[in-house]
Amino acid sequence: FLWCLSGEELYSGVATDLMGRDFTIFRSLGRRPSIRTEQHDSRWLNEPKFVAVFWVPESEDPDDDKIYFFFRETAVERQQGLGKTSFARIGQICRNDVGGQRSLVNKWTTFLKARLICAVPGPDGADTHFDE
Repeated sequence: FLWCLSGEELYSGVATDLMGRDFTIFRSLGRRPSIRTEQHDSRWLNEPKFVAVFWVPESEDPDDDKIYFFFRETAVERQQGLGKTSFARIGQICRNDVGGQRSLVNKWTTFLKARLICAVPGPDGADTHFDE
């Protein structure tokens, strides 16, 4: 469980069920509607272990601000010859996200996640992934 406050809004990465299987990035409190990642969908989050969360102002307008979550999760991508693999990720949400109107109601519409890649390329110029 981790969290940050942005104004009156609480942003958290948390398991929301007693069994610890429904992981979510969640916004609560404040004037905007409560909103979360899609429930039980491994393409959004797959057994994440949250490491850090940061509120990053983008401009003078607070609606441009972003919230960044750093986490490790079980990879849904298939890696040849590897079993269950954990990847380091960064997730981004826009502070002004209010969710969808017809689909993704009360769900993030701006959620993006990416794998972390080191600045120094590996052998033969291949990307070096930061997974620890």
